[in-house]
Amino acid sequence: METGTVYLVGAGPGDVGLMTIRGRECLEKADVVLYDRLVNPLILSSAKAGAETIYCGKLPDRHHLRQEAIQELMVQKAKENKTVVRLKGGDPGMFGRSGEEAAALVEHGITYEVIPGITSGIAAPLYAGVPVTHRDYSGSFAAVTAHSKSTTGEPEVDWGAFAKIDTISFYMGVKNLPHIVEKLIDHGKPETTSVLIVEWGTTARQKTVSGTLATIVEEAEKYNVHNPAITLVGNVSSLYEKLNWFEKKYLHGRYAWIVKTAPGGGRFASELREYGAEVLEYPRYTIEWENTEFPEIPEAVEQILFHSPDSVRIFFQALKQAGKDIRSINCSLGSESRRTNEQLKNYGIIPAFLEGLQPQQIFHSGPKEKLKSLPDKAAGKWLTHTIERSASAEEVAGHIFEEEYINTVILPSAQSVAVLAEELKRAGVQSGNWLKQREIICFGPAAETALRENGWYSDKTLDEPDIAHLIQALHYI
Repeated sequence: METGTVYLVGAGPGDVGLMTIRGRECLEKADVVLYDRLVNPLILSSAKAGAETIYCGKLPDRHHLRQEAIQELMVQKAKENKTVVRLKGGDPGMFGRSGEEAAALVEHGITYEVIPGITSGIAAPLYAGVPVTHRDYSGSFAAVTAHSKSTTGEPEVDWGAFAKIDTISFYMGVKNLPHIVEKLIDHGKPETTSVLIVEWGTTARQKTVSGTLATIVEEAEKYNVHNPAITLVGNVSSLYEKLNWFEKKYLHGRYAWIVKTAPGGGRFASELREYGAEVLEYPRYTIEWENTEFPEIPEAVEQILFHSPDSVRIFFQALKQAGKDIRSINCSLGSESRRTNEQLKNYGIIPAFLEGLQPQQIFHSGPKEKLKSLPDKAAGKWLTHTIERSASAEEVAGHIFEEEYINTVILPSAQSVAVLAEELKRAGVQSGNWLKQREIICFGPAAETALRENGWYSDKTLDEPDIAHLIQALHYI
């Protein structure tokens, strides 16, 4: 019987840019994705439309799905001849139980590959400016899981041996921090040894607390540190004060939801990430159908008005397929949005802005959602494509809402306000209270007016909705 392949993939420590190229390739072709809590949900936006995503949970002290159940599910899906990705935070071979999962796959004759990832025990300290080795501070390094299968959950290790190592990275060590500190001091580690705790390392939620073995328990309680966290013990940790870089980024701490109304990545998301923000672009849309037949344009038409960037692309594809020259189009080309204007410019067309045109002089080109609200007196409407909201992204967004990650909502248009209301309702969120606890940015007065009509208010409305003004607004509000 033919079976699918299972890929045990390391998703990296949290920053979506730190997943390997090979790991992303596997994710893009997967039919089924089984992922843990420590996988940044934003990474799942790389999964193909229609992929089945299954949340496996796995907190340090309780498991949403038992390990045995996860292994059974991998085998079952592979036997259905599906490509399966088992997506794990960090590296699958570093406390990721990949050995157990690989053994289960071998037992059932399932082909598999292991795709390494960047482990948080090294990456999280680096995002706090601290390398785990250094010629002046640390010539030896060890990684330790800070919880065990014992009844107490405390790590069971050779404390005498570990106390002699220059730098130790404890994974998920917050709960057992007093025990770790006590054991290291009892076995000869000086109380003055520097310690660093990095919570949610490499993400916009990263928080770093520093101290020594003598003070770190008190510091962790003072700053309310929780897992997931890496605890780095060793004097190399003292470099944090001088070399800390990530938490100094201009937009560090911002988790922005850009409410989308059309397919494709927005023009702002990647730049916001460069400044240290995390960005959810949601909902996710796919183009289900495209029109390949070039339209008949009435002679009375003075302007073809495009209602989306994709409608421009499809227009020029149909023009080429029909063997027509753009110079045969005896009217101007225009659009109703900045993004669509930019798409026209990509095809060498400077958008025209004609005032005083009558409805019967305008020929509209766009998706069904845009065309259905236009006046019947229009010269014509050419349906370029149909858009479907991707249901596969719902589970991902649900976890983001559940974990309360989002602290900022960005509304690029009046239409995005209606989408916001719909998505909050779908997620079971009490919209009024939820939005009061977030900062809201509107692009232009139309979005602000639509927001007010729903009884909500903007913290900032951008008259110039460009990336520079958006970054300034996110920094200061």
